[in-house]
Amino acid sequence: MKNGLGKWEQCLLLKQNPLTTNCMPESTLYSLENLIYLLNKYEYIYVKHNTTGQGRAMYKVYKRKDGHYCFNGFTMQGEEISKCVAAIEDFHQVLHPYEKHGRLSGIYIIQEGVKSLTPDGNSISIRVHVQNLKGKWVIGGIYGRVATEDHGIVNSNRGSKAISIEELLSGYLMMDNTKKDQTIDSLKEDSILAAEVIASHFPCREYGIDFGINLEGKPILFEVNTTPSIRSFAKVDRAIWKNIVEIRKMQNEG
Repeated sequence: MKNGLGKWEQCLLLKQNPLTTNCMPESTLYSLENLIYLLNKYEYIYVKHNTTGQGRAMYKVYKRKDGHYCFNGFTMQGEEISKCVAAIEDFHQVLHPYEKHGRLSGIYIIQEGVKSLTPDGNSISIRVHVQNLKGKWVIGGIYGRVATEDHGIVNSNRGSKAISIEELLSGYLMMDNTKKDQTIDSLKEDSILAAEVIASHFPCREYGIDFGINLEGKPILFEVNTTPSIRSFAKVDRAIWKNIVEIRKMQNEG
């Protein structure tokens, strides 16, 4: 993610716009008070570092029935972690290991845990690649991701499997053709709206926009990436990857 636009800034921009606020999960700046409040409100939440990418410094957190707090995800260094602790302060120490030396690890945000799952309970997400061509936002490509591990972090760098959007919606989520087409149209529309909102404050030629699909089948916007990789598109469908590359060439010509 480029310097200048962290996850919290993009949340504020997208929340303030009436066209994009309805597809956003509840999000707030991290504090122990906010963490405890949202853990009591939702079955689980996500805590993410404001500026890291590739699934680093991202955790799924929930409160167990016995009052213990459980979290799993990846540290700032990308090391996998999975623990249950009696005191929530022990999780806070994972986020800010050098706080006792007067050094915080930066800003974190807390996001409502949206149930974006296959019927078998595997976490899923969707990447939409949006590009600006001659002043107009176009969809370069879309693919789906299915978590192959039980850590709840859906990221291609963290073991998730990249598949075509058709396979995700029809095969995994068992949507009929009408529902599948409606969902893809919604993803495209929401992505272009999000690109317009973010570009008004932080212009880029392309964005990688991550969505979940909630249990009602509605796309929920998780995050906008300002330096998106297109590697996974090549794995899913070489033709889509080539399309993104062709649009990049036309951008350079423009």
